[in-house]
Amino acid sequence: MCYLGVNASCALQSLLKSPGWRPSYKYFHWSLSMFGAFLCIAVMFISAWHFALIAIFIGAAVYKYIEYAGAEKEWGDGLRGLGLSAARFALLNLDNKPQHSRNWRPQLLVLLDNTDSPITHGILSFVSQLKAGKVSNLCVNPS
Repeated sequence: MCYLGVNASCALQSLLKSPGWRPSYKYFHWSLSMFGAFLCIAVMFISAWHFALIAIFIGAAVYKYIEYAGAEKEWGDGLRGLGLSAARFALLNLDNKPQHSRNWRPQLLVLLDNTDSPITHGILSFVSQLKAGKVSNLCVNPS
């Protein structure tokens, strides 16, 4: 399980291009780490599949307990980094393809004077109901 964790984290850090991950080995490639992680799982299941399932279950339970208990961690979260990397990739690829008219979403700029009046609450309610709440809104007080 330790080799699995080390190999998976090395592959994940390489794929995410994490600034804190700088392997010094000249011939390092993320696919070698991923292969090592898969090989570790394969050896676990080939040697004793029932113990492998128990070990994976215990590892997942310990991870969930630490996540639930809210342990202080200073090293970050690899899965959050994976999500941020996917979001960055999606944002960078937006300009590469022409936009179809069905995918267009309006962005509204709403200028409001007083946030306590019923008219202001009505305008905010109306704006939030446009396109079932899937519109980007920016509310600004100009004064």
